[in-house]
Order: sequence, then structure tokens, then C-alpha cells
Amino acid sequence: MKILVAGDSFAAEWPGNSGWVKLLAQEHPVTNVAQAGVSEYKILKQIQNENLQDYDAVIVSHTSPSRVHTLDHPLHKDGLHKDCDLLWTDIEDRPSLFNPSLKAAKGYFKYHYDDNYYQTIYSLLRKEINNLLNGKAYLSISHVEVAKYFIYEDNHLDFSDFWKANRGTENHYTEQGNRKLFNIIVDKIDNLC
Repeated sequence: MKILVAGDSFAAEWPGNSGWVKLLAQEHPVTNVAQAGVSEYKILKQIQNENLQDYDAVIVSHTSPSRVHTLDHPLHKDGLHKDCDLLWTDIEDRPSLFNPSLKAAKGYFKYHYDDNYYQTIYSLLRKEINNLLNGKAYLSISHVEVAKYFIYEDNHLDFSDFWKANRGTENHYTEQGNRKLFNIIVDKIDNLC
């Protein structure tokens, strides 16, 4: 079974070998296009850039509605977070005196950011992803609590409480948490296919 994995840092390719996606790749051919710190818009683009006919199943790790799309992050230029979008909690305590891009981003969040707008955009993007994957064996997952209020998918697993109990350093989970997550996802995917 060939599997496409898309989404945010909970599914991205991290250093180490205990992440749930790497465990999945030991059992199935996996193409992982997930990127750390991305908005739902970039997740949609990950999926649109793939030939979905090449895959038997798709797993999408949805992100926070509060991520603001940017082409050029003021801080993250390389490494795991090189494709990162803006999130207030990532930039609020960073000094911006000599970084005009960061200063502008902070100003946007302080003076212009509208959570209702971004939740609406997020909702529309989730619906578009769901429509795009209609007819595929599609497993939707999320790890942040607010994302569970935007579930449109027939097969969704909410790991927000699980993550709180298993926070770690690879895909944001402990080694044991990654193993448990892997087992849950494999069971669900096997039932879908």
C-alpha cells in the first residue's frame, strides 16, 4: 500500500528514527511531503502538487488555524522549519530591532490579525482538502485542540489530548508516544484500505 503523508511538523521528516512517519515507512512505501510549521494553505499545496492516483491512502496532519501564510519567514531560513509560516507564539518574544521583517510581522499580529478571519480561511481550506481527497482512503489527523472544531472528514483522529500526555522531541512526541501513534494510525489505515 503506497501512502502519501502531508501536513505540518507533527508529520514532517525530523532527525532521528522514532517518529511515527518513519515507523510507517518501515512497513509501507511512504512519500512524505509534510513541512514543519506550515499553514493549512501550504498543506493544500502539498496535496495539489502530488499525483494522487499514485497513492492508495493519504494521511493529512492538519495544523493550527492561527498560522499566517508567508513566502519568507523573518526567522526560519533553513533546516526543519525552512518552510514555516507565521505563528504569534513563535515570534512574540523574539527581538526585532534589527529585523524589519520580524518587526512588521509582530505589528501585523498586534494591530491587524483577526482570529475569526483565519478560522474562516482555515475552514475553507480543510473543506477543499476534503473535497480534493474525496474517493481516496483518507485519514485526517490533528494534534492541536482548536483544530477539532473544524472536522469535515469522515475519518479523523484527534490527538490533542494524547499529545499533551506524550510531548517529546521527534514529531513533538516521545519515542513511546510515536510508537502508540503509529499503531493507532496503522490500524485505522488498514481498516480504510
